[in-house]
Amino acid sequence: MIKLREVIKMDLYSPLSSFLRRQESSAILFGLSSKSRWMPVYTGMTLMLLSSTSFALETPHIGHFDRRVRHINFNPQQVVKLVGHYGFATDIAFANGESIKQIAMGDSAAWSVTPVDNHIFIKPKAQQAITNMTVLTNRHVYQFELNASQLKNSNQATSRSMMFAVDFVYPDDLKNQLHQHNQQQLLDDQLNRHTTPQVNNQNYFYKGDKALLPVTAFDDGRFTYFKFNSKQDLPAVYTVNSDNSESLVNSHINPDFPNTIVIRRVVRRLVLRQGRLVLCLFNQSFDAEQPASYHKTQIPQVQRVAKRRGGSHG
Repeated sequence: MIKLREVIKMDLYSPLSSFLRRQESSAILFGLSSKSRWMPVYTGMTLMLLSSTSFALETPHIGHFDRRVRHINFNPQQVVKLVGHYGFATDIAFANGESIKQIAMGDSAAWSVTPVDNHIFIKPKAQQAITNMTVLTNRHVYQFELNASQLKNSNQATSRSMMFAVDFVYPDDLKNQLHQHNQQQLLDDQLNRHTTPQVNNQNYFYKGDKALLPVTAFDDGRFTYFKFNSKQDLPAVYTVNSDNSESLVNSHINPDFPNTIVIRRVVRRLVLRQGRLVLCLFNQSFDAEQPASYHKTQIPQVQRVAKRRGGSHG
């Protein structure tokens, strides 16, 4: 018992006990109970909490050209407030390719709702047409609060509150599109950047008219390159098939390497013709040469795919 009284005595003189006694005394002086004294304090705290989590409604923003055509950024955690006017329809436009799956109305009799492709046309038709609307598409879920208003006269059709069209903008999609555009631009720059072909084989011999003889002949294991003097006219190039017939080969001239014919394959024999002039080129290392990989490029994110065509390998 002695220890118990000592504990109680210590508690009575603690700072918290002193504060509570002062509060209790004030309550008695003003004729209030301790309960009524503390209630306003808790109520104030509750109001502060509610104010920090207030409703987050957003009204579509006025456009640059006509204030009745509006736009709003899509936010899945945002409720969009729309104000309709009796006698006027509002067009809500979602993303291109977005299809509407379901529309749920709080009061289906209060509004006329017509979905068309990625659009919804709404119009108030009942008095006090205040309700909510949820729209489910194949991509997103939209939440709306619908309000209705009556124009006093026809001159108010240009009022700032009018909404003839509401277009949704998708910041994440725009960000991804910009990123893809930048990546594609970077890839195009890399593809268009000329790279000097790697000499893999220069073991070429010729027979015929020297007037058609290229200055340099080599291949990189994938393509064959013939570089000519700038004063020479470029000849036509043919490959010799297994039956000794000739076929015109696919070739091109890279603007970064003028006067150079690029043959899009590596073959055993090639024939250069210009009028009556003929020259044959022989790839002496054709059998021993290792072909370059068609699935590798100098750009890490690009993979080359070889397409088979008719005809035999010469």
